[in-house]
Amino acid sequence: MKFFSMKLLALLSVAMVVYSAPAISANVPAIAASFPEVDAVYIGLLTTIPSLFLLLGIFTTSMIEKRIGKKYTMVTGLVIVAIFGTLPAWYQGSFPVLFLSRGILGFGIGLFNRLAIQMISLLFQNEPQKKAKALGLESAVGGLGGIFMTLLVGQLVKISWEMSFLVYGFALISLFFVQLFIPNETQAVTNETLLANVTVSKERKQRSFVLGVLLFLIVVLFINYNLQITPLLLEKGIGDATEGSNMIAAIATGAFIAGNAFGLIYSRLHRWLLPIAALLAGSSIYLTYPLQTVGLLLGCSLLLGFAFRSIMPFFTHLLTTGGEAEAKFGTIVSIVAYNLGVTLAPYASRLLILVSGNETAGMQMILSGGLLCLIGVLAFLGNKYFLYFERG
Repeated sequence: MKFFSMKLLALLSVAMVVYSAPAISANVPAIAASFPEVDAVYIGLLTTIPSLFLLLGIFTTSMIEKRIGKKYTMVTGLVIVAIFGTLPAWYQGSFPVLFLSRGILGFGIGLFNRLAIQMISLLFQNEPQKKAKALGLESAVGGLGGIFMTLLVGQLVKISWEMSFLVYGFALISLFFVQLFIPNETQAVTNETLLANVTVSKERKQRSFVLGVLLFLIVVLFINYNLQITPLLLEKGIGDATEGSNMIAAIATGAFIAGNAFGLIYSRLHRWLLPIAALLAGSSIYLTYPLQTVGLLLGCSLLLGFAFRSIMPFFTHLLTTGGEAEAKFGTIVSIVAYNLGVTLAPYASRLLILVSGNETAGMQMILSGGLLCLIGVLAFLGNKYFLYFERG
């Protein structure tokens, strides 16, 4: 089949919404000022609580999908995002409502997150190179959506922090494309066919679990860099929050390049991609400790974003290789691993402080970079393990 189709473009439009939950992170100080009576911990949770509810949405998807089909499960999730994502813009003054809306937003994203990746994988299930290219695009477009919405929040917040939540209205555009170009795939099946579609071997589950744990560790270390880069700049005396934001933008730029190039990169490297990308990511983080200029640190951030967004579709590609059952199970594993890594990264940072006895951001970079390089070495030594997935 031809690569680009309206169905693929519709699914990619959904991917743009997947990474939108943290878009309002810059609003936290303004929200805290509006609710001085609320503990700062709960204010901070506004950026992470969607990830927890997203996991709930993922595990609810199958039940809803069986009743109304893939298409209308995605439609339901997009409607939830559009309504509850924008709720703070038109119902103001109540922190409990704001907090609840963030949780339900995450639940809505969870309803279509797995389905979008799974359906993109199934479009090219018998064409590995096209599948890798499509998953790379999904990763790139998802990152681009996060950047676009974050920039739009920065403009809307000039009006008020409440108005910035209108960015989630973008879900209505995705809803339009899904309604127009995604067929509803519900049909009667026999018990034998149903069993064939949902059975995943025990060996497959065990190997997928190992990959999930590995992905979780990589995500934790990557997110820790995002948390520590501004404190590191302040420690060095070479930048502040503005330069820190530029570092995150450099990561996003590298990620976008990697997503677009993933199909080509994977076709050349295959199972060697993970060890090379992990070593590149680890080296990029480690080098931020001795380097003393903002320009060089921007380069490290760019390389880190490129490496990480090469790793993410690599895992997704491996975990979704096989039939529909394997694609469904592997997608769940990759999404759960990613979101748990994002949610637990701050606690991992505390663990590194406890182990090292050093609270500086510089030490965090040394340890995070060193651990990622160790993962790269282990992946290099055990690269034959990935052949199991590459062969389906």
